[in-house]
Amino acid sequence: MSRQRYWGTPIPLIKCPKCGIVPEKSENLPVTLPEDVEITGEGNPLESHPTWKKTTCPKCGGEAQRETDTLDTFVESSWYFLRYTTPSKYWEEVPFRKRDTDYWMPVDQYIGGIEHAILHLLYSRFFTKALRDLGYVDLDEPFKRLLTQGMVLKDGAKMSKSKGNTVDPDEIVERFGADTARLFILFAAPPAKDLEWSDSGVEGGYRFLKRFYERSERAKPMESLPTFDTSKLSKAEKEARKKVYQALEKSKEVYEKSFAFNTLIASAMEALNALGAQENEEIWSEGYWVLTNILEPIVPHISWEIADRLFKRANFGEIPIDIKALEEERITLAVSVNGKRRAQIEVAKDAPKEEIITKAKEAATRWIEGKEIVKEILVPGRLVNIVIKG
Repeated sequence: MSRQRYWGTPIPLIKCPKCGIVPEKSENLPVTLPEDVEITGEGNPLESHPTWKKTTCPKCGGEAQRETDTLDTFVESSWYFLRYTTPSKYWEEVPFRKRDTDYWMPVDQYIGGIEHAILHLLYSRFFTKALRDLGYVDLDEPFKRLLTQGMVLKDGAKMSKSKGNTVDPDEIVERFGADTARLFILFAAPPAKDLEWSDSGVEGGYRFLKRFYERSERAKPMESLPTFDTSKLSKAEKEARKKVYQALEKSKEVYEKSFAFNTLIASAMEALNALGAQENEEIWSEGYWVLTNILEPIVPHISWEIADRLFKRANFGEIPIDIKALEEERITLAVSVNGKRRAQIEVAKDAPKEEIITKAKEAATRWIEGKEIVKEILVPGRLVNIVIKG
């Protein structure tokens, strides 16, 4: 548990030539680190400090020496989540209060790298179970869910200062902005997978955000979501609304369950492309009402600026999913001849069977022409199978 270094909590034990190892008096706690320490990179700075380690024995009053080892930082980090549950006004009295840990714990989501999953996660569980056994908490496990994030790689190797293959984030922010750096990291790979750093990927993220910002000029300011008579919308307009609400639907699943931010970003990109295929100003506004909302946790600066300019940020709240926008008015069916796929057709969702069969025959003309049709089979929503002789 102890380390020969400055950074860490001093161990409150005193070495006395007469009494041996003696605990510091409670009224002298906590033992604090000296601020005038000289860190040379060699040895333990506390051991070489001229005065800090010199003290008197709490038992006999004779000359004694403080323990110069400090506790490893995991000793503090293994229970800090319990400390956070208790209001700061009680910190001088107790490390944490049971009534607070009963209310707030366990932690809903733990996110950490693989090193944390092995060390910090393990230590935290040990501490929690020990505190439980001692009666300080009524808790068996400190965390409900675990997400182990992947490493950032460059040229196939883990980024590290010792390998000299790190990327300076300040340079990325200076050239492309913080939102671009955030977007690339979350888009390049699912959070549980390793991420391969790519300069071209960063540039691609920048181009998307530039497009996202510039196209916001096509939306008009508004205070609430517009309503539409969908029967009067064109195919492109309906497709744009569908893609926007698919992205909103995806955001709820990503933020609440999977954390697969790359799939959400991909959905937002599809929505922006679909918006660009139509010219309805109100649909552009609806699109940006939704997209700036769902992208704000990922690219907060650009989302905030656009949402503030267009909507005074009235869209930064829960947005209901328009189920009608997600409904498919037309569906695609496969056309098979004797069980072998030959073509596909697009029909209205509620098209009658006769119309569907007729269109299927037209699409499969080259395979059924001059042949005797034995049977026509429609599997609703999936396919048409035409059985022929010869």
